[in-house]
Amino acid sequence: MKKRIKTAVVLAAATTWLALGCGLDLGAPPSPPVPLGPAVALLDIDGSMPTFPSSESFFSPGATNQRRLEKNLARAAADLQVQEVLLHIGAPQISWARADEIASAIARVAAAGKPVTCHIDDVDNLGYYLAAKGCPRIVVSPAGSVELIGLSLEAVYLREMLASIGVTADMLHVGKYKDAAEPLTSDAMSPEARESAESLLDDLSRLFKEGVAAGRKLDAAKVQALVDGGPYGAADAKAKGLVDDVGTLGALVSAYKERYAGGVIDDYGKEPAKPFSLADILKLFGGQGEAAANTATPRVALIPVVGPIDSGSGDDLFAGTEVVRDMQLVFALDKALRDDSVKAVVLRIDSPGGSALASDNIWVAVRALAAKKPVVASMGDVAASGGYYIASAATEILASPATLTGSVGVVGGKIVLEGALAKLGVKTETINRGSRASLSSPFRPFTDDERQVVMKLMQSAYDLFVDRVVEGRKLDRKLVLGAAEGRVWTGSQAKERKLVDRLGGLADAVARARELGKLPAGAPVELFPKPKTFFELLGEKLTEPEAMSAVRYVPAGRKALSLVSLFLGEKVLAFAPVLFEVR
Repeated sequence: MKKRIKTAVVLAAATTWLALGCGLDLGAPPSPPVPLGPAVALLDIDGSMPTFPSSESFFSPGATNQRRLEKNLARAAADLQVQEVLLHIGAPQISWARADEIASAIARVAAAGKPVTCHIDDVDNLGYYLAAKGCPRIVVSPAGSVELIGLSLEAVYLREMLASIGVTADMLHVGKYKDAAEPLTSDAMSPEARESAESLLDDLSRLFKEGVAAGRKLDAAKVQALVDGGPYGAADAKAKGLVDDVGTLGALVSAYKERYAGGVIDDYGKEPAKPFSLADILKLFGGQGEAAANTATPRVALIPVVGPIDSGSGDDLFAGTEVVRDMQLVFALDKALRDDSVKAVVLRIDSPGGSALASDNIWVAVRALAAKKPVVASMGDVAASGGYYIASAATEILASPATLTGSVGVVGGKIVLEGALAKLGVKTETINRGSRASLSSPFRPFTDDERQVVMKLMQSAYDLFVDRVVEGRKLDRKLVLGAAEGRVWTGSQAKERKLVDRLGGLADAVARARELGKLPAGAPVELFPKPKTFFELLGEKLTEPEAMSAVRYVPAGRKALSLVSLFLGEKVLAFAPVLFEVR
């Protein structure tokens, strides 16, 4: 009875919040005015921009995602009403590989014959790279600036901070360059980590300068001089050829409104609101969405693999970060295998890895699918360690030149809380039946004997990782070992070492999947499985013993915390050294 009352209260509260807080009209909404005549499409590239839509987007319906942005760009390129495209580039929270994909999508609009203008305010290296590589015309605000100052790699080390609260990390690794746990155990880069970081930064810097030079039609030597002389105010940026004009976004919009009868469509690509009744809401809370679209048409299934990799299943309704659950992904892969309308699959991998066990479970499922249907792995910003583990089972792998990948190696250990508990006056006692019964205990470090045993487990996991890459990639074992040892590579470096097949973004991977699946160029691409709506997720939560759990928001150090969290649950990880940022 209590549970039914609780469910009813939450349902009523949510319905009220939807109707009032979000301005939801439970009757038929008025039709939005449709601009007539030639117009300009305005699109915004700013803030949080996940690759795919998620349940979180429900709370910010105006927020976009990369897939939606690229669809809208393609739509604008073919839209007869759209005469020009105007993009405002703010501070998108993406990394270099996805910036390259978005720049390519913008360039395709210009290649289709539509004039494209990018407006910028204060842009950093990445924002300017995106604009310079993709946009034929760049306009900067009079009070704006271009922070063209070269790339910097910043690493974070937590050993001393952890020690200050009595926490230690008892870590081991297999692979000379496998330094994922180093931020938890050291205060500075090891020589091996520095060698790897220098190599990555050299290649990313080369790609950065080549992209700016090609987009702005500048000599490479001049770009280096511009980098060394930055940053630049608006007037200097124009004088140096980094931008074409100086002006505000408002002035641009006003000029376009004067020029075109249809004005500026400032929500281009946004679908008009659907009428929503209370009955619809009740259906959605029960997990019943709209009737499924016709799935008999031959298509490409696009399966996201985004976030750290962990075991188990479950939907995180209010989660602050995406997590790849092996059971969920294995079920999705099996569903794609059994769906006769799915002729090819694209795995979009943007993951630093995680659990070695979960990664192997997924590898087996990808391999089984690839034996029946073409599977193309498309690497995003990072597809390293466990992320690469999964990709190696695919039919082909595509990576952006700036993707961080490889990291074939494993790291293991545990987080020891003994000192932290002592600071709080907490004492522990352990009674064992077995000489290694408390091996996984967080209350003490490993003994020498336990350390040897864990190292043996890790060596076995590493050997299996290498075996999987050898089998999946059909490569000589010596070649794989030469690129392994936990070393992280850029996409272009990985291609040289045969770890990937081609350089390209998600659009290229989809085109290749259509080709391998013998599908026409216009064959549909569908997210698979279809993302659940907020209402469906909430409806499932209401059937659990605890309907609503506390909302947990992860701060800026979420990467470090995710690593600590994984080590609390797993002894052996295939996790990349992602505790650094290139900007």
